[in-house]
Amino acid sequence: MGGGATMKQRLSVIMASDVVGYSRLMGIDEKGTLSALKLHRHELWDVKIASYQGRTIKLVGDGMLTEFQTAEEAVLCAFEIQLEMRKRNVQVPVDRRIEFRIGINIGDLIFEDDDVYGDGVNVAARIENIARPGGIAISASVRDTLGKRLGIRFEDAGEHALKNIERPIRIFNIIVDESGEASSPERTSTFEPKVQSIGTYRGREFSPNRTLLYVLNFSNLSGDPDQEYFAAGITEDVVAGLARFSRLTVVVQRPPSEPAHAEPTPYYMLDGSVRRLGNRVRVNANLTNVAGEQIWAEKYDFDLVDIFRIQDELSCSIPAALSVKIEEAERQRVLSKPVTSLKAYDLYLRGRHLHQGSNPDEVRLAKAMYVAAIEDDPEYSRPYIGLAWIELRKLKWNEIVEIDTALATASALLSKALKLNPIDADTHWALGVVHLWRGEAERAVACYERARELAPNNCDLLAEYCDALGYLGRLEDAIRMGELAVRLNPSRPDWYLWDIAAAKFLSGKYSEALSLLEKMAEPGPAYRLLAATYAQLGRLEEARHAASELLKVNPDVSIKRYSSRAPYLDKTLMAKYIEGLRLAGLPE
Repeated sequence: MGGGATMKQRLSVIMASDVVGYSRLMGIDEKGTLSALKLHRHELWDVKIASYQGRTIKLVGDGMLTEFQTAEEAVLCAFEIQLEMRKRNVQVPVDRRIEFRIGINIGDLIFEDDDVYGDGVNVAARIENIARPGGIAISASVRDTLGKRLGIRFEDAGEHALKNIERPIRIFNIIVDESGEASSPERTSTFEPKVQSIGTYRGREFSPNRTLLYVLNFSNLSGDPDQEYFAAGITEDVVAGLARFSRLTVVVQRPPSEPAHAEPTPYYMLDGSVRRLGNRVRVNANLTNVAGEQIWAEKYDFDLVDIFRIQDELSCSIPAALSVKIEEAERQRVLSKPVTSLKAYDLYLRGRHLHQGSNPDEVRLAKAMYVAAIEDDPEYSRPYIGLAWIELRKLKWNEIVEIDTALATASALLSKALKLNPIDADTHWALGVVHLWRGEAERAVACYERARELAPNNCDLLAEYCDALGYLGRLEDAIRMGELAVRLNPSRPDWYLWDIAAAKFLSGKYSEALSLLEKMAEPGPAYRLLAATYAQLGRLEEARHAASELLKVNPDVSIKRYSSRAPYLDKTLMAKYIEGLRLAGLPE
């Protein structure tokens, strides 16, 4: 009996490309055309796609489908390819030139039976058919996502009725000339790269709203040339994991040297080494900042039993740890600067720092930082996510708020963020919280799973998913997810423990829940669970003390508001919780 097909679906940026007049070129010189096409793909396409964290998912004759994490990376990759192809064709007779058409779209990819298809693929392929020879055509979804960040001037090609596509699609052209400069508006619009404040390197432009991370190839210190593949594999896997954090721009090369008089561009650098010692292997990883100061270092020791298992472990552990440490370092960098000098990204980071706790004054300041970030760059998505979280935490922390209004506000902010960047994991994660509190369990899980697909090693996301799975009664899954977050995050915040403890409490494991809660330095809103846990263990004096501490944090807390709001799928699950809160003396 054969097994059923495995199908996976995800939202991606899809680049479709093919050769103009391929059949004619093959008719003129089949061997020469195939040889030239192979060379272009090996020397140009593969290199550019890799440098922009793309992944070729299908080759069909002269055609190619490539998946990218962001619209920005897809367009920059396409632009550099087309510009380089112009140069390569200068000495080639006109009738022998290989020219590519490129179409880019944001849509669903469906993987099944070693094939890829879906509406997103179909639209990208149809757009590519409309693109001019040597040109780039993009859908309106790509154009809206890019906004003004790359300094692109678009030519609106209007709406097109595409074959087998139900709705008309609005298409924009990006025309590349040999100088990379804008053509006159009368002739056409074009791609016009402009220098941003964060600087450029080798033609690639880095967004000022993302952290720049250079990754050096891990060194093989084993003295065994056969281990080169292992070191290269670790580098490749770690880079792939890091590239899935939407706030990072990852570049696999050494940082460029800058003029001595120039203000250094902020960046971080990861290097590492692999050493085999008999049947043991040691991997060292080291993170430094632009000043050469060490931010993080770790060594990993393994028995050399399963090399692929080792690579899988490192591809999770290193990106997760780096993401946390880089964000901590970025916050410290931002906090040392005067507010008047901050731009959108720094304003967002300062807001995120202020929003870690429950202090009302700090939350108000965080909101002001997010609003200021949007004013500085209305097309930067993350401040909208920050504002949405302010609304959602009012619910999670049982504050006085109109639940439908808070959810509607958060949903509108997240819709804006989703339009600006449809593949930011944090947006899908926050949408999962919205659906959870609306009682839409299946949609909530789908959003969380989409977020995990986009950023599988985001520790905060894993811990938050633990909380959601607890509400949905999937307690074993919740505990497993929370414990994974703690294992991956070397600087885990207290609320991770709160989320795991909640799942333990709901499972009736009160002593295990208490053990976790007592490790929290500042329980804050978690005094609610601490009070209920002490009460269920019969430690009523400590339960009442925890309840009084909770009332200091949130004087308006009440049992009725919590029980009527909390999004438990099975309402009988929280019976012991409510009982514990009453025993602790919390107001009804």
